[in-house]
Amino acid sequence: MYHDRVGEFWYKLQLSADPPAPTTLPPMECELGRWMRHDIVLDVPTADLIRLEPVLSDSTCFKLEYSSSSPLEVTARRPLVVPLIFVPSMIGPGDQRATIVFRSRQVRHGVPESSRKSDDGKLVV
Repeated sequence: MYHDRVGEFWYKLQLSADPPAPTTLPPMECELGRWMRHDIVLDVPTADLIRLEPVLSDSTCFKLEYSSSSPLEVTARRPLVVPLIFVPSMIGPGDQRATIVFRSRQVRHGVPESSRKSDDGKLVV
């Protein structure tokens, strides 16, 4: 589009984006009766304030440390650290997994899954 009086070209852009690829957290080891912590770092690539609401698929062994009474707020150039706590509830062979999704009305952002397998009496997440 060309504006006759001003002499500028105007473009109408139609942009689209793919959702981010899932991220698999590194393994965590923990003895039965103890707990393990992993920090999840959330960044915002824009200058906007983003409000996130975490959804955790397995709250028996996994817990996010945050105030659930309000959404998480991530601002530009200030990464937010959300601690993930793992407390094993059983020992032996098996496979425990949790999926964590950070939902937002503004954007979609996910941190996918954390898993645990028994190996020589140690639990791996």
